[in-house]
Amino acid sequence: MKKLVFLSFVSSTFIFQLLTFNLSAQETKITAAVMDLEAKEGISAGVVSSITDYLRIQLVNTGKFDFVTRENMEQILKEQNFQISGCTSQECIIEAGKLMGVRKMFTGSIGKVGTTYIVNLRIINVESGKIEKAETEECAKCEQEVLLVSIRNIAYKIVGIGIRETVQPVSAQGGGVKETTWEKDGSQMVLISAGEFLMGSPEGKGAADERPQHKVFLDDYYIDKYEVTNQQFAKFLNAWNKDTDENGQKMIYEDDWGIKKAGAGFQPANGYDKYPIFNVTWYGANQYAKWAGKRLPTEAEWEKACRAGSTITYYYGDEKNGLKEYAWYIGNSDHKTHPVGQKKPNSWGIYDMQGNVWEWCSDRYDANYYKGSPYKNPQGPSTGSFCVLRGGSWCCGVAVPRSAFRSKCEPDFKFNILVRDFYGFRCAASAH
Repeated sequence: MKKLVFLSFVSSTFIFQLLTFNLSAQETKITAAVMDLEAKEGISAGVVSSITDYLRIQLVNTGKFDFVTRENMEQILKEQNFQISGCTSQECIIEAGKLMGVRKMFTGSIGKVGTTYIVNLRIINVESGKIEKAETEECAKCEQEVLLVSIRNIAYKIVGIGIRETVQPVSAQGGGVKETTWEKDGSQMVLISAGEFLMGSPEGKGAADERPQHKVFLDDYYIDKYEVTNQQFAKFLNAWNKDTDENGQKMIYEDDWGIKKAGAGFQPANGYDKYPIFNVTWYGANQYAKWAGKRLPTEAEWEKACRAGSTITYYYGDEKNGLKEYAWYIGNSDHKTHPVGQKKPNSWGIYDMQGNVWEWCSDRYDANYYKGSPYKNPQGPSTGSFCVLRGGSWCCGVAVPRSAFRSKCEPDFKFNILVRDFYGFRCAASAH
């Protein structure tokens, strides 16, 4: 009975993955095939077959290879009178790959020792006959859903995509959120599930550019749990080896609260490693996101993540007096920024979305955009001299760090370099 329940869960997951997968890669892909994982101690061959199918779907979703389907693989090998059952040796797998005409073979094993699942996966180069890469994933005290997360982790890890998921408990309200550690910059990200939310302010509240309040549907996406720090941005600058983006645009201005030049490189100002990046241009935020394999959030994505399911003024409620527990603003900041993550998070576990530093979004700004904004995944206007900023900062009053408040600035804020600006950001990433 447990086996049937597990197979049913995996099957429903297949359907979801197939419905939501968006094949975006256009380059010529390397042909590959996935052999059934070898069943080790503590796990049945039937369950392994289902897990292999799930693994194949995850590998397809990476967009890195052109995979032969199970049906085509079995048909080709049957026509060649090749016995696929029990084919676990490296020599046998290479022979199967040659018969199918593919360049790479994915193979491995899964077993269970006590309450820990151990998954091994490797890539074999059919032409050279050598193992190109091998990965191992362990899942201790694994429930079925978490095991599937481990399968997805190892699929992405072996093809070199820097995403790692864990399932974490959330607030006392119950339920859970899925978090990801993004390997390129070490940031923690929170999965925001697909669905509809109410964006903007109702009539009679907020500013004119926050109206009309309207419904927006967003696909699944990830957003950084914390604002990008000086330490993270300095690492990027040193890897990038200059302070201008790929088009020669200025990315950062030095500041005693932010980044300083250090010889031929860059480093956070003394004692400001964990503080949010400060005085970064839109170009710098955008280039960092691209370097990390992510992107800036759209304005709609930012507001949905900030609201965390709420429709009220602030993500914790309507009372201004409560802001001091959740945000750094003029009333409690002592006129400066603060290390990320010191105040209470919203109910989805995301920190500093109100206060501390303004956050760049990907959108260009249009005061009237909400009047004709698309219902699904709005991207903002295609042109405009200003870019959107959200969230308020350490020097704003209580009226500014609201979930719906919109602001704007030139992407390089070149007209303001004589005064202390306070622009930072966090990143987003599509989930499919």
